[in-house]
Amino acid sequence: MRDRKGTKSPDADSANARSASQRSSRRPPRPPAVGKRRRAQTGCCNCSLGVFLLLAFALVCISLVGFIFYKPWIFLARTPTPIPRPLTPFPGKLVSDLPQFQGDYRERMFWGTYRSVLYLGIRARTPKSLLAGLMWLGVKDNRYSLRHTCEEGDKLTRYAWVRHDGATYGRQEIIDQGLAITTSFMKHEDPKSGYGGDWAVRVAVAEKKRHKEGEQIKTPRQVSLFFYIADEAGSSLKISGGNGKFAAGTANEVGGWELHVKNQETSSASFVGLRCKHTHNLTQLVWQVLEKQARTQGRIELPNAAEKSSNFAAIQVTGVAPLSFDVVFVSGTEKHTVEASERVKNLSGVNLTKRLTEREEMFEKRFQSTFHLQDKVKGEREVEVGRVALSNLLGSIGYFYGQSLIAIPPEYQDSETKDGDVWKYWPAALYTAVPSRSFFPRGFLWDEGFHQLLVSRWDRKMSKEIIAHWFDLLNIDGWIPREQILGDEARSKVPDAFVKQHTSNANPPALFMAIHKLATAFEIEKSLGLPNEEDRVFFERLYPRLEAWFRWFNTSQTGKETSSYYWHGRNAQTKRELNPTTLMSGLDDYPRASHPTDDERHLDLRCWMALAAQSLAKLASIVDAPNEVYVATAAQLTDLDLLNKLHYDAGSGRYLDYGLHTEKVELQRKNFVDPQTGFMQTEVERVVLKPPELGWVPHYGYNSLFPLLMGLLPLDSPMFANQMELLRNETNLWTTFGLRSLATTSSLYMKHNTEHDAPYWRGPVWMNINYLVLSALDHCSKVDGQHSSKCSETYSQLRAHLIRNVVKRYHESGYLWEQYDNANKGKGKGSHPFTGWTSLILLIMSDSY
Repeated sequence: MRDRKGTKSPDADSANARSASQRSSRRPPRPPAVGKRRRAQTGCCNCSLGVFLLLAFALVCISLVGFIFYKPWIFLARTPTPIPRPLTPFPGKLVSDLPQFQGDYRERMFWGTYRSVLYLGIRARTPKSLLAGLMWLGVKDNRYSLRHTCEEGDKLTRYAWVRHDGATYGRQEIIDQGLAITTSFMKHEDPKSGYGGDWAVRVAVAEKKRHKEGEQIKTPRQVSLFFYIADEAGSSLKISGGNGKFAAGTANEVGGWELHVKNQETSSASFVGLRCKHTHNLTQLVWQVLEKQARTQGRIELPNAAEKSSNFAAIQVTGVAPLSFDVVFVSGTEKHTVEASERVKNLSGVNLTKRLTEREEMFEKRFQSTFHLQDKVKGEREVEVGRVALSNLLGSIGYFYGQSLIAIPPEYQDSETKDGDVWKYWPAALYTAVPSRSFFPRGFLWDEGFHQLLVSRWDRKMSKEIIAHWFDLLNIDGWIPREQILGDEARSKVPDAFVKQHTSNANPPALFMAIHKLATAFEIEKSLGLPNEEDRVFFERLYPRLEAWFRWFNTSQTGKETSSYYWHGRNAQTKRELNPTTLMSGLDDYPRASHPTDDERHLDLRCWMALAAQSLAKLASIVDAPNEVYVATAAQLTDLDLLNKLHYDAGSGRYLDYGLHTEKVELQRKNFVDPQTGFMQTEVERVVLKPPELGWVPHYGYNSLFPLLMGLLPLDSPMFANQMELLRNETNLWTTFGLRSLATTSSLYMKHNTEHDAPYWRGPVWMNINYLVLSALDHCSKVDGQHSSKCSETYSQLRAHLIRNVVKRYHESGYLWEQYDNANKGKGKGSHPFTGWTSLILLIMSDSY
């Protein structure tokens, strides 16, 4: 898978000097001398006036000639430079501008926990927003450090949204070195509120039990937490400090606002106000203040001072656990100043406790009525994992704004183009779920297709809006950058080498899965006489963009053979990789042909294209557009004989890639003398021991399953029966933790791809592909035929294996994981918490496909 200054203008001094000179020349002259001296002075003035007029006339003439001569160049300079085609947006109305995403809905969704990278971060869905967030003092490497951005290096015992509805309410539990921190967030609409309403946060800290029965209780721990608000637009804040109204200001759309902090009498509060040029490095900003205080005052405490025109304000609450404090944001205060205090009272203290309890109950009722887990899993341990899976996915949804950086395509490069040169995509917003708050806190194109399978089950409109935002990023050719790194906050988590996006690179069109599911639901509702007009209008606006996306794939990713495809962009020159990666496929290091060429045929991409064609054929009938082309394309891509000709190895009974390949490849360590230092160095290089030949790429794994999981195999075909047998073979993919990604018989099973790149899609269990396999098995188990009972049995066993292992590892480790290690008893592996497609465990629990 995957900076700004305010200095005095240098022209100001010269302008002041000119002004002083002009003032001096306007001083009244001294009284003239009498007699001859007076006449002489008058004559001199007449002479000077003549010279002045002559010089002035000459200057005007020169200026006029210059203007006439240079006029064409002036207009030429003003001629706008044509926008390169890859940077040109798709010429159609934005899908996210549909009325169904405006009005009351937009206002209801305005505020949220939309800063995915933070333990707790709040912002509005607008490019320049007020930003709020939580920090606290922790210990790292025996030193104090600030917790703020989600970091695996913080080594928290656990952090997770345990309840979150994606719109108005969330509760998060954080365990950090014996401290249990609970953050609760809720929104409230009041008739007197400004746009977006009001919101409240409660932060409660308790100490986990640190002593055994009969032992003396240890000294209570002192804790220090910080809550801040910043104006991304740079507007100044009015900072009061202390308990009560802490800060106030005005902001676009919101109007006047106030932030109130209500902390307990047993805790103390201090504050700081700062003028900051950036908002992506707030951790360092606060830490610098604390370091200075520690040096000069001998304590880690904010200085109770504010810089002039501060646009950032932080309050520090310090006390002994247990402690809690409430933060209340009220908007529209320029119209209703008196009533603001009453609104604050209604959203703090016992009133907030009551409201939070009500929201929790509402969430639980909705969760049970949506997923019905009480009838489908063993008990509360499983149900709680389901709640966490949903809540973390919804609570991680973010709002981003910025410009993607695009590698300049070769055809646009010239002699002046440098290696580091990039283009900037147009400024755009993206509302999206993210795979992982700690490691991947940004949008990924193919991941989002899996995310929306769950989001659409919970909130259809929310899912449609996320899909709308993604397709609004489509350019005129039908290309979408596969990784969305928008804004400084998102970019701060990505190494520079991985920021650039390449216009030749694709990513699986997995969003067609979610769109196909929405279209099927629409057809069912229509057949029941309950057509959803908003859905039809959504499909109508979306459809031209889907066609462009499909055309881009169908022209840029095709192979030599008719109806074949391959992922373009693999590196054929690499000497570092055992097998050149295919990042654009989403399966990164999954084994492909050892020597990338345009002779390759990639099975998974061809199956994705079949799904895309089927989806477009369905959508065309919904929006009354001609669908003959897509029906014909779908028929071609689902034709079993053609599929077998291009991808079926009759000898092994497996579906495989095709390309220029050799199995005799290995990484070898070589010594060389560094020409700069003269010292002996070691490097690891790929060595080819036998020349490659065109043929099948004999690696059985997730890629081989695509014809099965995309429903391309007739249930009565010998190929279907054969795939079922291969699936159940324990030397291939079957384990008691789920299906592993690569067969143990593969020469690259659990092999490093470089000296430092550990196996990724070469063995571990991944939830997204397991979900698709279960979906296919569920379907075939409900169709009468000779394999239905076998499918049902396999479905039940695989589902049980996945649920048992994920639930066990969650309660052991406190996290849902990116992948599960089949070679190490199914333990969690990779980034965590990972509640992107691992959250599909909830749909697996509820038998929802």
